[in-house]
Amino acid sequence: MARRAVLVSMAADSTIADVVQTLDNPVEYVRRILEKLERCRRAHGDAQVRIGVRGRVECPNYLIEYVRHDARTDRTSVHPDAAYSGSTHRELAPRHIEEARNWSPEEMNITAVSALIGRLRNPRD
Repeated sequence: MARRAVLVSMAADSTIADVVQTLDNPVEYVRRILEKLERCRRAHGDAQVRIGVRGRVECPNYLIEYVRHDARTDRTSVHPDAAYSGSTHRELAPRHIEEARNWSPEEMNITAVSALIGRLRNPRD
């Protein structure tokens, strides 16, 4: 029997680490995000993730981004790579990226997500 989604509010500046206890399957969710981050890092040299804060807390959507630094102007800019469904991990339509209020302003880089999955897989007693 299908489970009905329960909308639970989360802080507007949440990260995966902040909501990990509310996830349906934390290890699998974070593992799938890490796959997307690795793909982005291979393509662009960098990767970070923001979660959607206006949806289901048990499997929030997420936005993969990369950062570029222009040495000439000494400016750093963030570019979206793709947004994904938190429940299916399939890519969402580009229009989802544009709605800034959906995404937390706080991000986690690939190193932080790797550390998080390590803690989830090997919890200390």
